[in-house]
Amino acid sequence: MPLLNYRYFSLTLLAILTISACNTLPPFSDTTVTVAASEPSSDSTQTADQFSQVQAQLANLQIQMNDLQNQVNDIRQQQTTLSRYMNIHIPVSGVSTTRDPAANDNTSDARHLYNAGLYAQSIRLLKHADSGGDGDTLAQERMWLLLQSHARLNNCESVINIGTRFASLFPQNSQSPNALSLVAQCQIHLQQQDIALTTYQHIINTYPNSSAAIKARRHLKK
Repeated sequence: MPLLNYRYFSLTLLAILTISACNTLPPFSDTTVTVAASEPSSDSTQTADQFSQVQAQLANLQIQMNDLQNQVNDIRQQQTTLSRYMNIHIPVSGVSTTRDPAANDNTSDARHLYNAGLYAQSIRLLKHADSGGDGDTLAQERMWLLLQSHARLNNCESVINIGTRFASLFPQNSQSPNALSLVAQCQIHLQQQDIALTTYQHIINTYPNSSAAIKARRHLKK
């Protein structure tokens, strides 16, 4: 009888300890729910960041496409102008067959090319104007336009030669002081400082009331 009581007591004690241990454990289901709930929030933040990066890349690509489109439009405009004023109106071969501007006047076409920024094409049409022709008003206009085209392209040797000749042939032309001013600028560009100063002084002495003389005085004061 005492042995049976001892066994009963042991079983009862074991049951109490087991129940007590189970009550002290944290609930497993709550922990699982908490972890599962935190994962979607992290994934959502990462997805939002990636979407913002894609949007920024698309915006940069759009800017680059707009820049390229503007460049294409500029090239098309130049091609249209060149075709209109050179290929259609006056063939280049027709210009080279005569040195008489009156026989084949392409001054208007050359001026259109110059205004369109096609300076090299304007020079091709005016290739025989550097001599001054017969010295009439048209010849002077063509020579001055040729000089300006070379100046736009920084063809300094041509600018010096044509500009000096223009001022010598047509000293009474209103553009002669400006022609000499272009000459002086090119002389400075070619590191011919002393010669440029002489040219500026010549402008002041010959055309003292011109705007070119005002610029020349400023250069001499430097």
